Amino acid sequence: MFKRRGMFFKLFTIYIFILFITFFFIGLVVNVLLQNEIINRYHYTFEHQREKLIYFFDQAKEENWDDNIMSSAMDLNMNQEDRMIFLFDSAGNIKFNAEKEFDKFSIDMNVVNAALNGNKFAGRLDKNNHVIYIMASPVKIATEENPDHTMVMIFEGFGSEAKDYRFIINMTMYTAISIAAVIIFFVSRKITSPLREMNHSALQFAKGDFSHRVRVKTKDEIGQLGETFNYMAKELGGIDQMRKDFVANVSHDLRSPLTSIKGFLGAFMDGTIPKEQYRKYFAIMKNETERLMKLVNDLLDMARLEAGQMELNCVPYNLSEQIRLVIAKMEPVFSGHQIEIEVLGEEEDVYVLADPHRIDQVLINLLQNAVHFSKKQSRVKVIIERKDNQANISIRDHGLGISENDMKYIWERFYKKEKARSNKGGTGIGLSIVKHIIDLHQASIYVESTVNEGTVFTFTLPLAEAADQENVD
Repeated sequence: MFKRRGMFFKLFTIYIFILFITFFFIGLVVNVLLQNEIINRYHYTFEHQREKLIYFFDQAKEENWDDNIMSSAMDLNMNQEDRMIFLFDSAGNIKFNAEKEFDKFSIDMNVVNAALNGNKFAGRLDKNNHVIYIMASPVKIATEENPDHTMVMIFEGFGSEAKDYRFIINMTMYTAISIAAVIIFFVSRKITSPLREMNHSALQFAKGDFSHRVRVKTKDEIGQLGETFNYMAKELGGIDQMRKDFVANVSHDLRSPLTSIKGFLGAFMDGTIPKEQYRKYFAIMKNETERLMKLVNDLLDMARLEAGQMELNCVPYNLSEQIRLVIAKMEPVFSGHQIEIEVLGEEEDVYVLADPHRIDQVLINLLQNAVHFSKKQSRVKVIIERKDNQANISIRDHGLGISENDMKYIWERFYKKEKARSNKGGTGIGLSIVKHIIDLHQASIYVESTVNEGTVFTFTLPLAEAADQENVD
């Protein structure tokens, strides 16, 4: 059901191992503590019985008990089912309890002799696979002619009592481990369930299906991971959709001019176009070819920018003159869309330190973007200003504007902001190229827009030093 190398199996095994080791050591400690408690109880019983033994001899002296009464009284009060008491005189002879009862335990007489010499003894003995606890201590009976005696007490139930405690401990431990194992099983499965779900979703992502989502039920680290996973799926789905749109747009933008060129070439070959109109159709084919070249160049630039292979050649140059040249070059575009272009700002030319070829791309893309989304017979303004040590260049259109939700996506590759503004075509990489180029200049670009009123793109460039301006042709 669960793979041995899976997270669930590892988590469950580790928990059970830790639990088993913990209970094992707890069991050992509890077993030792209980045995010590038993031994302490034996010591207390021994001292109590020792005092009773002395009391019986004193009572027998006062009341003149004969040996039979004395033996019966002591046997009734001193011997129990799980323990026996033996009294030895100074010669080592058993004075109380039967000698055969003592012999069955096979206890070394050195224990008795040591006690007669004043040395106490207490310890466990294993006799015939039966553990007993024996205690021996000297005792003085003042009523006797020779007061030196030895009291030996044997606890026969030590082994069975300790065994019963061990059984209870083991059963408690096994029961606790079994219950904990069931709880750990369900807890581990619950913890790893989102991970298995993420793994399933990841496999679906690998197949190109980004619709799967992880059910987030907690607010812990795994829940946060699930939310991040869902966010990643959403972003990947958006990127994948933009990629599909991009491929469709590029295919359309490539096919349209190629179809036109193919149609005109066929017409030339068939002789259906009069010679006096050759120049007109050659101009159309040239424009379509330039569209193809721009599209291909944009794709190549985008690839180089993302690979970090584009290098800048920053030099001081006249930005104002560059803007005038770009506007002159794009005059047919403005005329075709019935757009009026206006340059505002500084009276004196502004010189900047930048890569003129790349800034040319920035200006063309922004102006084309402004024309593309401006209403007919409207005005596009280019504003140049000096501020601190930099030049601010703004391109303002009076078009459809950009919604606040779309504003954060306009710099992403393949994103077509015209989805929110119009149904016009485009590949969606022009503004992404602009952003990359401005970033390479370590400058800034930002946009302000109001829906149905227009948009302003503003970027900055560092001003050239006065000494450098004098060296510009």
